[in-house]
Amino acid sequence: MSDQDIRQGICQFLSQWEEQPQAIEPLLEISLRHSETEFNQVQRALATSLAAGVIRWHKRLDHYIDTLLTRKKRVQPELRNILRLALFELEFPMSKARPEYAVVSEAVNLAKTLTPGREGFVNGILRSFLRHKSGELLPADDNQPQNMAVRHSLPVWLVKKWQADFGQPATRTLCLKANQFQGTTFRVNCRKITGNNFLERFKLEDKTELKLEKGKYGKNVLHTLKSAPLLHSEWFKEGFISVQDEGAQLIVELLNPQPGEIILDACAAPGGKSAYMAELNDDKCTIIAADSEPERLKKISATSTRLGLNSITPVAVDLTRPLPANLPQTYDRILVDAPCSGLGVICRRPDLRWRKSLKEIDGLSKIQLQILSNCSKYLKVGGRLIYATCTTCRDENQDVVEKFLTHNQNFRLLRQEEIESENLRKLINRNNFFETSFITDAQMDGFFAAPIIRTS
Repeated sequence: MSDQDIRQGICQFLSQWEEQPQAIEPLLEISLRHSETEFNQVQRALATSLAAGVIRWHKRLDHYIDTLLTRKKRVQPELRNILRLALFELEFPMSKARPEYAVVSEAVNLAKTLTPGREGFVNGILRSFLRHKSGELLPADDNQPQNMAVRHSLPVWLVKKWQADFGQPATRTLCLKANQFQGTTFRVNCRKITGNNFLERFKLEDKTELKLEKGKYGKNVLHTLKSAPLLHSEWFKEGFISVQDEGAQLIVELLNPQPGEIILDACAAPGGKSAYMAELNDDKCTIIAADSEPERLKKISATSTRLGLNSITPVAVDLTRPLPANLPQTYDRILVDAPCSGLGVICRRPDLRWRKSLKEIDGLSKIQLQILSNCSKYLKVGGRLIYATCTTCRDENQDVVEKFLTHNQNFRLLRQEEIESENLRKLINRNNFFETSFITDAQMDGFFAAPIIRTS
């Protein structure tokens, strides 16, 4: 398959995606499967990276196109996607072996096939882009939300929301982190091996020169920019390691599950946090892993099998309603890992930024409060509850917790000094909330958690 075939397939995929924005990889897989030409593994990886890159930088790339037009007129979708793809490759080259003239030539050839007669237009726009530095084409004033949205390729509403919630300096941090590649984080199964022992044995056995780094804050964290060798290794198959962001691991450590306890993991699928709970107490507790989607419970069971865990019981439950009588009615610890907008992981999911809205966030915050209020009824006095999300919106985080505490005077936030781990205490802010969105000295997605205790 030629480079042009790959890029033609990407342009066709981008047209499909614009008609119905959704998660990139499943839709791209369907698109590639129905292609007339067959893609090998390397070509599929290239197609995924290019498609995700164009979607991530969608707004910025469109700004370049609209700025470089000599006559302001509508650019047909097929033509715009050819330009987006070429501009992405010119500004964010994935390989220095592919020179600029080759990118331009490929785009012109694509135009001959997909938009006959517009080759000159494509060539002109791309040549004009190369004559400028991208910085010259971007808005000069980076304080205005519209300009920040263009520079960082984010929806204007999201930039405005961050500014209103956190102020300008914090918004800059969030904008930068939204497009920083974080690599992949693994969790070492402490029931089978320590992190130090894993690193020593891996260095002896590894032939791929894969660089692994220990986490900054978590107990069992390993980080790498190249995950494929580990994902396909015997280490993974035999349950020595699992994929889990350091922030997600820290939420479980904040819960601090102990042997012999009965624990409710609410909204548990796909089960990574349940598994870490079990690993931390050597599988010597009872974990009810509840989720409203029965199909997703299969992932919890598969994870338990791979890791050799027996303490996790997956159950299908509507967590906005009372728990069924056949489940435990009192819990030592509860994790409410609430369904959320996911805006804390947009660096990994570039499609999310274009698929979310303020209206959706408002609806989610109501459901989150329902789930938190319902689950809290089952926490024993003196027990610990963690309310957690992977989003950066106050409406879904601080506001939900504050509303809950206002209407439930027998609960309070744990204070920073009451948190057992010194590393965790460093991440608890002055309002006693755990937030990783603004951490710049570690590779973490944007997580929020509120540690809550029942007082009576």
